[in-house]
Amino acid sequence: MHLRDFKRMKIIHFILCLCLTGLFPVIGVWGQRPNPEFLDFDRPEAWASKYFTSTSILSSYSPPAIKESGALDLDLEIVDIPELGDSYRRVGFNGTKLEDLNKAPIFVRPLFTYYFKPKVSLTLSYAPPIELWDVTPHIFSGSINWTFINSDPWRFGLRFYGQVGTVEGAFTCPPEDVAGGDDPLLNPFGCVAVSNDTAHLNYYGVEFSGAYQMEKFNGVTTFFSLGVNHQLNEFDINSTLFGEPDIRTQKSDGNVFSLSGGLLYPLTDKIELAVQVFYAPLDVIRFGKSVPENDSLVNVRFLLSYSLDNFGKWFKK
Repeated sequence: MHLRDFKRMKIIHFILCLCLTGLFPVIGVWGQRPNPEFLDFDRPEAWASKYFTSTSILSSYSPPAIKESGALDLDLEIVDIPELGDSYRRVGFNGTKLEDLNKAPIFVRPLFTYYFKPKVSLTLSYAPPIELWDVTPHIFSGSINWTFINSDPWRFGLRFYGQVGTVEGAFTCPPEDVAGGDDPLLNPFGCVAVSNDTAHLNYYGVEFSGAYQMEKFNGVTTFFSLGVNHQLNEFDINSTLFGEPDIRTQKSDGNVFSLSGGLLYPLTDKIELAVQVFYAPLDVIRFGKSVPENDSLVNVRFLLSYSLDNFGKWFKK
């Protein structure tokens, strides 16, 4: 073998090693990709963004009941965040890097619904920047609700909703990877410091909902909703890989449809408990595949509601 051929073989071997260890995508990012990156909505990174944005969708628990002007509902919502397996968490660098996406098991937020008119209300919610499970939310969301049909036992409503906010955490370089040091199995991408990443969970949309109250079952209400929202997702990476800073912003946007349904049970004349199953189909093209697949979000949500019917009158005093 000539010296030239030997050198050529060494170069080919080196490139293959880079590909197998996942470093080739890293070099491509540092050397070529612009900042910010605009991703297709079915890229693995974009799928992760829309998955977690969808967990925070402000879906309804039936169209609001008809109440007097000035009434106020105080709600507490608990949203289940399903744990993802490794095949779903492998989203970084176009589906070649495992990210730490299993942080918080639930998402908790208060909601306040004020009735301007018996059929028109405003819902506002705020998740404050309190760190739990190593993540810090800072999320505002709200909706304008209109119950346009109220004919017992049926109710139908329309709502326009939206959200702006962020969640901070070490998603790309968690402490476990950094603790792996130079071990290529425990720390394959050479994380040398815990990252400080920020996910932006922004959307706006519209939802149609309906409800049926069953008087024979102590007033239990069944409900369903169909919605579509336009997501404006953004992910700010702030990590250090193999001693080099990886500071990029990835943006993606697109439409996400949702379907939900559940039961609302009156505990007293002022307190209600609701449970909802939420579904959103989410297309993604995984690494090594050429056609999209549906890796959907399915989760369970709970709402505890307390009604202050005379709040408006008290406020005027």
